[in-house]
Amino acid sequence: MREALLFAAVCLSACGDNLAAPEPPAPDAGEDPLITRGRYLVNDVSQCPFCHTPRRPDGAPDATRFLAGVDCIFDAVPEDPEAGCINTRNLTDHPTGLANASDEEIKDAFLNGIGTDGRNLIGLMPYWVFHNMTDEDADSIVAYLRTLTPVQHMTPPNQPPFTPPPPATLPPIDPDDIPMPSDGFPEAESALRGRYLSSMVSVCVDCHTPEIEPGSFMFDFEKIFAGGRGFPAALFGYPVPPYPEVIFTSNLTPHATGLEGYRLDDVVKVMKEGLDKDGNGVCAPTHSGPSSPYAGLTDADVTDIANYVLSLPPVDNMVPVDCIGPPPS
Repeated sequence: MREALLFAAVCLSACGDNLAAPEPPAPDAGEDPLITRGRYLVNDVSQCPFCHTPRRPDGAPDATRFLAGVDCIFDAVPEDPEAGCINTRNLTDHPTGLANASDEEIKDAFLNGIGTDGRNLIGLMPYWVFHNMTDEDADSIVAYLRTLTPVQHMTPPNQPPFTPPPPATLPPIDPDDIPMPSDGFPEAESALRGRYLSSMVSVCVDCHTPEIEPGSFMFDFEKIFAGGRGFPAALFGYPVPPYPEVIFTSNLTPHATGLEGYRLDDVVKVMKEGLDKDGNGVCAPTHSGPSSPYAGLTDADVTDIANYVLSLPPVDNMVPVDCIGPPPS
């Protein structure tokens, strides 16, 4: 069970039809628009810093080691110093990071799960989601990573049971399994852009879709976006109590067990402010507190994602009761 929770906790594209990738935000003055787009994807949409940036004792990201990898981001076997730790890769442009990797090797890692050393990555890295992003977005991510301040940090190999690497990579999500906006939805074009953002270049679909077996990354696509994946509160520094030991993701479909009664502005508030429609804080650490990357989403993109989840077919999936999250700052 502990290993399964780890798989759920740390989680959180070749082109296909109808991806509707949104336009990138306006570039900074004098900057290559490809780098600007890559910065936005890496830092605000795809949540890369969430797992690849070490944290200070107060839980805030350590800006001096931005994207330099994390030693033992989570320990599944804390009683054994030789087992249980998983480490995330240094993504900076340093020889201990990605400086010696080619652009194609870097893309092969986050799109196909083949590490720059040729070994298969474990499924905690959501390459099986990112596989479906557009070629231009993949190129923009590499272009931005090349600009990162080099940080010397060689992360150690993962410990058993996460070594040796798996014998095969996980299959990517089939875009046909990702619902299109419901027929007649009034904001269909916006929702279609949100489909791309939520399902092919970020990990909403990963964290909010239940697995057939915990830790397997084989998903129950009959309940896509219907929530129910478990995240140990301890991974994010949440005290137990008052928080439950495991925080479960919410049902994002417009069902009575999910977002029924939520308006567009309500969904935007959850993503940008970490508050539900009643003004209560949500537990999800990716939507509240100093670790949230979604506060940086453009108004257009967060609106598109909100329209998409509101356009989904309702799925009946009552997940364990969520706790009250951090109070508004």
